Amino acid sequence: MPEIKGNVTGLKPNQKKSLTRLYQRHLDRSSLISWELAKQLTELSLEIGRQIGIIIDRRGNILQVLIGDSHSIMISDLARFRVSKARFRGVRWVHTHLNGESLTQDDLTDLALLRFDAVAAIETLKNGLPGKLHCAWLVPSGDKPWHIEPSVPLDQFNLDFYGLINTLEQEFARQTSAKDTDYKLRKAILVGVTVNRMEDLQRSMTELTDLARSADIEIVDVVTQKRQKFDPKYVVGSGKLTDIMITALQSGADLIIFEGELTGSQMRAIADMCDLEVIDRTQLILDIFAGRARSKDGKLQIELAQLKYSLPRLVLKDDYMSRITGRGQGGSKGPGETKLEVLHRRVKDRIARLENELKEITTKRRVYRNKRAINGDPVINLVGYTNAGKSTIMHTLTGANILVENRMFATLDPTARQLRLPSGRQSILIDTVGFIQDLPKDLAKAFRATLEELNDADILLHVVDLSNPEYSNQIMAVQQILEDLALDDTPQLVVFNKIDKTAPEIIENVKSVWNDAVFINALDKSSLLPMLQKLDEMLEELGQVRF
Repeated sequence: MPEIKGNVTGLKPNQKKSLTRLYQRHLDRSSLISWELAKQLTELSLEIGRQIGIIIDRRGNILQVLIGDSHSIMISDLARFRVSKARFRGVRWVHTHLNGESLTQDDLTDLALLRFDAVAAIETLKNGLPGKLHCAWLVPSGDKPWHIEPSVPLDQFNLDFYGLINTLEQEFARQTSAKDTDYKLRKAILVGVTVNRMEDLQRSMTELTDLARSADIEIVDVVTQKRQKFDPKYVVGSGKLTDIMITALQSGADLIIFEGELTGSQMRAIADMCDLEVIDRTQLILDIFAGRARSKDGKLQIELAQLKYSLPRLVLKDDYMSRITGRGQGGSKGPGETKLEVLHRRVKDRIARLENELKEITTKRRVYRNKRAINGDPVINLVGYTNAGKSTIMHTLTGANILVENRMFATLDPTARQLRLPSGRQSILIDTVGFIQDLPKDLAKAFRATLEELNDADILLHVVDLSNPEYSNQIMAVQQILEDLALDDTPQLVVFNKIDKTAPEIIENVKSVWNDAVFINALDKSSLLPMLQKLDEMLEELGQVRF
């Protein structure tokens, strides 16, 4: 027997039978709802004092009957009904209203988020007959994502519903195709939440914006919110998330990026509610690294970081959780493993293999560094916040064929080149991966083989983007990472880059504080001479006299 969904407590057997008989009704596909079916709904709704809703497909079949309370109905899972950006869900939602109200905000939200063909509410009159029909459907353009049809008595509602929906879907498909042709970039909404100062969140959102653009993502909106505490399920709360979903629908966004790190349950809950891809800052950084790694060891390090990040977030839908029949010890039948358990085990095995491969790489790097130490050439390591200009310095000084681009994490793989200083002293200049505030722990661990290059540095050349308003915070972030790596005692030369993009008064203020720093424009080779002379002096003091 077809199931009545919702709270059926208190319903009499004959009322349940009447609701079940609704499944036997069939509509002409061009009709939104017939008078006879609407009358049956309103009579039952008045009798039980609750809203009744039905989900109808385009053939006119009733697929679900749902019971709510006197003010609302909770719609059950609709995952089995197909949906896409260019298509509706293929079903319409028709329900009763007991108090003469028109479509509510919840009705319109359901229409937008669930992408129904249409949402309709039928007024239930005191005599049990249908009153006015309130109806809305999605539209491809306009200030709002929906069109609300003027309400009329049900017997005066005349519309070729099937023809309307086909026309609308064709227009959605045409516009979606045009957008896919015009825009190669993905579209995302950035979301940030804080329980502290909004100023700190704004700084984090600025950096998240730079990260998204570095990943070739087009940003259509930035949403920030201050709360007393984070929502344990949705982070921002269901109401705010609903607003974000509607914005995504209107703007064509297919991705939501959260500034903070999401738990596995939060990521699943948000994704289930909005049918969009959801990632956080850590996943975004990992994706950027994955797209930029070129060397074999770089790719291994990224894969390891991605697997470690995803392991606690692995989940399969409920229909995958049935146990695979197997045999226990001695041939006895046992429950076996769930598919999720199998997936976890395979990921852990892959992590173990990658860690072993990276150990071998670490050993090879150590041998190479030992040989380099025997040659006696001092080592200068470029360090600094991402996009500070380290690779530009390397390219300007040595002509190294590395990517120089104004984006975060443009280069990942370390590059070493010989560098002759003004005194004639030979040295080795090494460019390493850029740092970032709150560097994901799994990423830092995966890149330990690369970061170990810093252990053998005689001097750390700390490059700072002086044109960035957050340069002081970036300096502290780099110093914190160096401290975590036990490198804070290694001699440093702080170099303030991009002075050509910085106001003169800012430069003078910084010079008054940083007496021993050097100020350069990495694109101008002549401005690098004071930096090279300073490196010569530091190496002389360290006793590096080999030519």
